[in-house]
Amino acid sequence: MKKNDFATFIVYIGMFAIALVVGLTVIKPIIDSDYALLPLHPAIIMVLGLLAGVFLNAIMLEGGHLLGAKSGKYRVLRSTVLGFSIKDVDGKKKFGFSGFDGLVGETKIAPRDVKESTLTGFIFFPILFLFLEFIGCMVGIVVCQNAGATLSWLRVFLITILTVGGMIYFYDLFPANIESRTDGYLFVLLSKPANKEAYNNLLLAEAAAYEGKPIPETPIYTEITDFTAYLNSLTVYRLLVDGKPQEALPILEPVFAEGSASSAMVKLQSKTLKLATLLEQDDKTKGKKLYEELSDEEKKYIANLSSLTALRAYLLIASFVEGSESEANYAIDKAEKAIKSCEPNIKEAEKSLLQLDVDITRSAHPSWDVYRLPWEEKEEPKE
Repeated sequence: MKKNDFATFIVYIGMFAIALVVGLTVIKPIIDSDYALLPLHPAIIMVLGLLAGVFLNAIMLEGGHLLGAKSGKYRVLRSTVLGFSIKDVDGKKKFGFSGFDGLVGETKIAPRDVKESTLTGFIFFPILFLFLEFIGCMVGIVVCQNAGATLSWLRVFLITILTVGGMIYFYDLFPANIESRTDGYLFVLLSKPANKEAYNNLLLAEAAAYEGKPIPETPIYTEITDFTAYLNSLTVYRLLVDGKPQEALPILEPVFAEGSASSAMVKLQSKTLKLATLLEQDDKTKGKKLYEELSDEEKKYIANLSSLTALRAYLLIASFVEGSESEANYAIDKAEKAIKSCEPNIKEAEKSLLQLDVDITRSAHPSWDVYRLPWEEKEEPKE
């Protein structure tokens, strides 16, 4: 699902705020009071605390995920902490280095049973470890405070570790889809029962891709949430690229049904995809009728080129409803920007469909000077 850039911005602002508040209100007064008794420069103590905090909290976070995965009946494909990884290869553990999709690490898992495997422990064991860390650090801070100024350096060191932990866990528990699938996002996602089995099916598909195995087809979900609608859309795109719109369109219909739990934005995105697909057909009657029924808000979403799907719908409306060459070229001119912001899992499918839409426009309007798409410019033969 598409990352929330605004949420990502808020997360980093929050992390910075935690560091700033603790630094100015807790650490600075200690340093100002006991500077002469510190065995090292305060900056060195804080850097050491920062390094220790990152290392300790990364181990605790991914250790919690590892333990939670085992308790929830998942296979652990790879566990990575700060680039150091343990991989499961044909039942054998291999150590190495790996990139990771997370702030300090990543634990990649696959369900042993899509119905029975549960992520409850995966989410809550790291929180338990954070609580234990908090208790341990607070006890140490109180002991150091009672011991007097001679242990002020250790107080600063422990407070820095705890602050780093707060920042890392603030990121991990933030309830939005940011740069990685955080535990907070998973908690919100899995609070809806329909999403639990669906998410396990997604993990199975991702595990197959990771292990180089055939990717199983994602089931079609009739109980609609934003997440199951997203998974259904992946099947829709696959069918559209394969030239099977008559099989694809019915999969979208439960999103619009009365009682659907999908959000207004998901309904809007799905309707835009439906409109573009209908306008691609030889008989455009249904597409034109759907366009006439759109609300002002829905038309504004398309006119703003709010997604690559909206851009394709705009192009087709300009070509087959409005008959405007300039508006069709306006959409094509904005294609490169829309492609860059497209959700990764559907980007290649959307590019393929955009090429189809441009080809349809050229075929229907041979007298138009239809702009070329970015990749067409690159493929143009040199003279």
